[in-house]
Amino acid sequence: MKNFSPEFKTPEQYIIDVTYKIWEERGIGRIRDWYAVDCPVRTPHGVTNSVESVVQSTLETLHEFPDRQLLPEDIIIGDTSEGFLSSHRVRSTATHSGNGFFGLATNRPIMMLTIADCLCEKDRVVEEWLVRDQAGMALQLGCDPVELGKGLGEKKPENYSIGNDSMTKRWSDPNGITIIGSKEISDRIIKTYDSIWNDKNLNIMEENYDRAIRFEGPTAHLSYGRFRTGNFFKSVLASIPDGRFQPHHIIVKQETEKAVRVALRWSYCGSHNGRGRYGAPSGVPLALLGISQFELRQGRIVNEWLLLDETAIYAQIAAQQSS
Repeated sequence: MKNFSPEFKTPEQYIIDVTYKIWEERGIGRIRDWYAVDCPVRTPHGVTNSVESVVQSTLETLHEFPDRQLLPEDIIIGDTSEGFLSSHRVRSTATHSGNGFFGLATNRPIMMLTIADCLCEKDRVVEEWLVRDQAGMALQLGCDPVELGKGLGEKKPENYSIGNDSMTKRWSDPNGITIIGSKEISDRIIKTYDSIWNDKNLNIMEENYDRAIRFEGPTAHLSYGRFRTGNFFKSVLASIPDGRFQPHHIIVKQETEKAVRVALRWSYCGSHNGRGRYGAPSGVPLALLGISQFELRQGRIVNEWLLLDETAIYAQIAAQQSS
């Protein structure tokens, strides 16, 4: 581990240990040890640029979900000259026993799925991109994700009505797409998404998806097989038929005796002109800021996790309709 403390033997250990010590040992103040003072944390809801904002958001989350446990499902690592990039998929269990983002405490048990992409250098997280399936959480708590998002957009329209170009800049790297790992596999994954999102050719799934694909999407979506997985994509494409997909960052990880794993940060931007997943057309510009992870077997996708925070999409619609 170049430029990191001796206690951290691998990037995976760094991510797991730091996460555990902050969240489950409740060492919240240690965020100041492991995040840069001016670390930008980017989410579909906005951007913060200080370690104190990370401390505050962690305290607020633990107030609302005080027994939260974070279970790391996978960490996909890509080496850089000064450190590493990580894409951490984490499944959390918790009880909604405090008032907060989701309203008054319901005391309901929930599961939350998060993917956090981090750039780590010299023992610190220096940049982070974070997506949590908050619409899926809302359903488990008896809330309407559409109404939750609408309330966010009406309360802070300035976070959601900035336009597609500015929303995309939240998610993109200033020097263009970053590719770490096999270019051949990267090209195949990007071509697959390009065919689905840009060309609207879902028949690419016959070639690049396993027949028994397991697909997990936003708002607690789970489907099996190409047909039902394709239905998810069609529902989004129907809502934003003129959208354009852009890849921003991709890691391909190949390890002995493991499936090939890929992490892709991407955006899809267009206008809400169709009847589909996001309700009656509003005509407003919409930006989907996503992170996907894939597992491949014999070159085909056998598992996919496509994470969007759809409360932020409903917030964009509400903010721009009210402006």
